[in-house]
Amino acid sequence: MKRKMTFWIFALCFLLMLCPLTGAQKVWAGNSVITDFSRIFYIPAGAVLRGGSLEKLKETYDSMSCMAYTEDGQELELNVIWDYSKVNVQKVGAYQITGTLKLPEGYTSSITVPSWTVGISVQNFEELEIQVYSRMISAGLYYFPWITDQDPDAMEIWMQPEGEDWINISEEGYGMCDTDGMYLSCQSMVKGNTYTLTVVYPNGKTRNLKYRYASDGTLDIISYQPWLLGSSGVKDTTIRSCEPIEEGSLERLGAYALRKGQSTYGLKKQLEKSLHILGSTQTEYEDSASHPSVVMPSVWDFGGVNTNVPGVYKVTGSFQAPEGYTLDPDAKLPTASVYVAVQRPDQPQVQTCAMAGSSHLFFPMILDAFTDDQLKDFQPELKCKDQKISLNQDSWYMTREGLYLKKTNLQLNHDYSLQVAYPGGSTGTYTFHFDENFITNDHWYERNYADRDGKDLPDIDTGKETVTDVSTVIVGNRLAALMSAQVEKIPFESGGVLVRVPTKVVKDWEVGPEDEVKVDISREDGELSVSISKNGEEITDIPGATVEIPKSSGSGTRTVLTDEEGNSYTGMVNETQNVAVIPVDKTGEYSIKEEQSQDASENGEETEKALDEETDTEEETADDSYETAEIAGEDVEAAQKTTGDSSQDDLRKQHIKTTALVAGIVVLLILLLLLPMRKNRRLRKGDRGEGEEDR
Repeated sequence: MKRKMTFWIFALCFLLMLCPLTGAQKVWAGNSVITDFSRIFYIPAGAVLRGGSLEKLKETYDSMSCMAYTEDGQELELNVIWDYSKVNVQKVGAYQITGTLKLPEGYTSSITVPSWTVGISVQNFEELEIQVYSRMISAGLYYFPWITDQDPDAMEIWMQPEGEDWINISEEGYGMCDTDGMYLSCQSMVKGNTYTLTVVYPNGKTRNLKYRYASDGTLDIISYQPWLLGSSGVKDTTIRSCEPIEEGSLERLGAYALRKGQSTYGLKKQLEKSLHILGSTQTEYEDSASHPSVVMPSVWDFGGVNTNVPGVYKVTGSFQAPEGYTLDPDAKLPTASVYVAVQRPDQPQVQTCAMAGSSHLFFPMILDAFTDDQLKDFQPELKCKDQKISLNQDSWYMTREGLYLKKTNLQLNHDYSLQVAYPGGSTGTYTFHFDENFITNDHWYERNYADRDGKDLPDIDTGKETVTDVSTVIVGNRLAALMSAQVEKIPFESGGVLVRVPTKVVKDWEVGPEDEVKVDISREDGELSVSISKNGEEITDIPGATVEIPKSSGSGTRTVLTDEEGNSYTGMVNETQNVAVIPVDKTGEYSIKEEQSQDASENGEETEKALDEETDTEEETADDSYETAEIAGEDVEAAQKTTGDSSQDDLRKQHIKTTALVAGIVVLLILLLLLPMRKNRRLRKGDRGEGEEDR
């Protein structure tokens, strides 16, 4: 019993000792320092009916709280305490209430304890007021509360910039009336200017609120008087400027691909719907209630796009004044441009490019001839200075619209070439310079046959210069650059046909820097047309030139060109590229025919005659000083030996037959000589066998 009493006495003493320890904990809290408070981002202004109650407003304001953060990591939720004593609900007018925070016992703050103020408007029934406001910063709106059961659609908001006429900003979309109040857009005003604001409703109007729009976004109230609404001015409908647009930002807005023969109507409507700019009636662009901006739609000129001719076309868009407005002739408006690639469904190409978002380059392609599974077998090849860049599957992808390539594969201020291999073939080569302006100096080189790239085609987007399926237009300064590269022949390529003209002949054309040379090459239904003009003046003589035409038949055939006068031209065959290389000395219309080569034994005389004509042709060419023409990159001597009407296939067959005949005679003589030798050889072999048997 004594032990139990001793235990309980000891336990009681221990509990009594804990009491002062708990008090020490409370004293320690007095050292807690608040270092930060959370923000209350929006407190709405309020309106109350004269003679009414503030209870509904109190429900809103008294529910607000703020978080306090101490230096040791504590978080305290503190209620905002509002002082309503200055609001006299029995008297119409504008009042202001203040909300403060009370720190808990034992806490101090190292920073200023925040407080808040908000306006309260006491109003008569059916008499709207706009005497207090709250600012919705993130939405860019100002809220003016009122008490009403009026129809908001029957209300109009009017604003008067100082020194100007009244403007109905409800019509312009810069203000809106609702049952709980009026909402005014910050875009209706220019900072630093003074404005007068009022609202007209079926039974009257508010008083006029005059204020200055301060640089920090607040409205500095100047007066609130029952002035009359003055007259409104005539609306200005002349557009004199447009929104600030970064230079070059509207260049190469997009890249699109159209099928051969497809209408441009759909693409035109798509561009017109998606692109517009904002115009202003001021000489310096302004978007405010007094000078609201005007939407200016885009119009696009597709007149230069021939969807029957594959190639790359630059389409330009301009901007026009909308209905009810006119455009000042002195207004400087930007232009926009997109690039359109017209492609055959069975010949996809990478011909042009645009940005897709911020991370990818987009190359539009027509891929009708391929299934979704076949798209998985497409493989782009990217090179920089002839060095192949490894592309993993994360750096590119294909869709039905074309190729998407990540910009991370590229480095600024580098030149690149791109082509895409696909099941059964490959696209042409697209080259471009990548810099801070996206891409510049881009070219498209059509892959006509084999693996040859025409690397001297002109730029596709330099204004006067164009490249289509049948036509090449090149300006004089670029032609001069090609000639200065010390090439023996200048290539002109279209529709799979390559025409090479000796550089010395091109120099005789005396092309100036601003002159324009146009080369039209078309091949269709066994007919070839070649025409060259300088500034519209036809050039017919091109001595020493060659025409390279892809062959459709295999070996054993020759390609013959026949001009309008009945003269025939033929030449050598480039077996590697399966191309007929034929010398010509003039432009014009030619018929194309592929003939089966005849046996040399039946046409020996014709072959000899052809060789003689070949020699005559070479001599005439030498007299004209054009005998050094290079043909398709082959050796000059080899090209000269095969010039004229003779066929390399005929000579080859004749050589084979002659070789076979000589070989047969030699074999027969050897057999005759070997007969006696074989007899002696068998006897000697028998003697040797008997001797071995004896041993």
